[in-house]
Amino acid sequence: MPALARGRRTVRDRMEDRSVPLTSRAGPRESRFGRLALTTLVATLSLVAVGGLTRGSGSGYGCEDRWPLCEDGALGGLLPRAEYHMVVEWTHRWVAAIVGLLALALAWSAWRHHRHDRRIVVPAVAAVGVIGFQAWIGRMVVAEDLDADLVALHLATAMIVVALLTAVLVHALPRWDAPPPGRAWVAWVGAGALSAYALLILGSMVHNEYVGGWPLVGDELVPDLESRTVAIHFFHRLAAAGVLVFLAALAVAARRRRRPRGETRLLDVALAGILVNVGLGAAHVFTEVTSSALVITHLAVASVVWAALVAATLLARRAEVDTPAGGPDRRAAAVADVPAPSA
Repeated sequence: MPALARGRRTVRDRMEDRSVPLTSRAGPRESRFGRLALTTLVATLSLVAVGGLTRGSGSGYGCEDRWPLCEDGALGGLLPRAEYHMVVEWTHRWVAAIVGLLALALAWSAWRHHRHDRRIVVPAVAAVGVIGFQAWIGRMVVAEDLDADLVALHLATAMIVVALLTAVLVHALPRWDAPPPGRAWVAWVGAGALSAYALLILGSMVHNEYVGGWPLVGDELVPDLESRTVAIHFFHRLAAAGVLVFLAALAVAARRRRRPRGETRLLDVALAGILVNVGLGAAHVFTEVTSSALVITHLAVASVVWAALVAATLLARRAEVDTPAGGPDRRAAAVADVPAPSA
């Protein structure tokens, strides 16, 4: 009995130390798959940044009306001419092709090595389908002379790909023990992710359109909302303020609830990203939306915020789902490989 009690106390101590995993280290195969998932996600985030450069620099029509090749480019359009806008658009398209190949490799590896884990296989396979849809939207963007609504849809679809790849990465990580958060907490973190997604899409709708005044649109508390551009700017800034306050509250609540380090750090990253983007939004106005570097950074940071919040939501959800019936005491007993105390 003393030995059994010592074993149980050790497990509880390990549960209190939220930095200690209660599962074995990932094997070589799992490590390779995790690296592939991370590489695919990073490549996708890089593609979003390159897409921001393409739009912010006015290079979206750099290859004219030919897709996926470049009009009058070298080697029949496989390579661009030495012109800035064509090189930027060509780079965007080929980075997209690389992301597509990585996604295919990830889906194949998921099916081969994790076919019994739907939390890995389903998002990996779905990402390939969504990337194909996104490529079609990209073709339509060119055909419709860079229609603003199609460009926003293109970005919205890209963020779905980011979410799917984040899901693959999170579920490919070794399992770390965490106290069950409760469904309400999972819902709140998920609401934070959705609010960041909505904020990003609102921003994309007025991406290159300048409206003076900051922090007030047109230096008015409530501007004339008859203009679509002004109205979206106004609601985008209101949403940014709301998301900032909401994420700050989540970061504080995560510490009060003693959530695992992974969750708290991801929420901290998201909060820091929103703060950075508020500053970048002000810089956009002061420079009259003329800096491509600001466009790239603003979009890249927003994408990282979205990915961080999706990951935090999934980690909290995984802790909730993986909690055995009976609560933490039965979880501790199960990890210690001893019978749970009877009621």
